[in-house]
Amino acid sequence: MQTEDYARAILAADPETTEEQLEEVVAARLERQAILNKPVPPTLWVLLDEAVLHRLIGSRKVMYDQLLALADASCRSNVTVQIVPAEVGAHAGLLGAFIVAEFDSAPGTVYMESPDRGQTTELPSVVRRLSLTFDTLRADALPRGASRDLIGKVAEERWATP
Repeated sequence: MQTEDYARAILAADPETTEEQLEEVVAARLERQAILNKPVPPTLWVLLDEAVLHRLIGSRKVMYDQLLALADASCRSNVTVQIVPAEVGAHAGLLGAFIVAEFDSAPGTVYMESPDRGQTTELPSVVRRLSLTFDTLRADALPRGASRDLIGKVAEERWATP
């Protein structure tokens, strides 16, 4: 869901990443988004903590463009973006980023991300636990329309250039 400039800015935060590595990782991240443009795209459900809307990554323009792209993507029928509001306080989603992939004809898979590396597992107990965590976060999140409205409001009020 990241724009190229946002991805570059956030991935450049790793002091050990060379310029060449950075470009490779950014390109790979953008290539993965192509799956959403297939004739029959997968369903994507994204939960974001409200703080990510307010944290400066790159520049004001990078943030503005990122939030507009996020709001635009959330208008697609196969994409749902929900914001977990700040009022929720501490929640399990703050413990680390993860992705749950469910398939019709294969076991579920979980991808967990850390600053050092990502890890994929099909271990049923892990898939079950993170699926429950996702459902709990989804219950605390703002509805789809309210999330889109909040994203747009923050883009305009916080990041739009005067």
